[in-house]
Amino acid sequence: MNYKIHESDITPLTDKGGEVRVLLSPKTVKSTQLIMGVATIPPGEIVKEHLHDYGEECFYVQKGTGKLILRNLDQLNFKAGDALIIPQGTIHSIENIGEEDIEVVFATAPLAPTAREGHRNL
Repeated sequence: MNYKIHESDITPLTDKGGEVRVLLSPKTVKSTQLIMGVATIPPGEIVKEHLHDYGEECFYVQKGTGKLILRNLDQLNFKAGDALIIPQGTIHSIENIGEEDIEVVFATAPLAPTAREGHRNL
């Protein structure tokens, strides 16, 4: 069983806004309860509205400043050192409002039945 993966081993996803690498997943390490990865969002870019029907998402900001938009709920500015959580089923997006890349570590749990069901774009 593979217990370790390096981010350079993962092809980034670029269709949702920013650059996303899902590091720990059923596909990469046969995880059964969660996914975890890293994302980079350039200045001025927005991660498209989406939701997670099966789990909640959290992320830790390593670098940059941005805005988390929780549709019909709240808008939260964040910066490096902040940790945020998005409740299950909440439509959300992220906007880089700073002058440098945002870099985050994210996780979602529990797992959805499929990757497509786990991250639903709107």
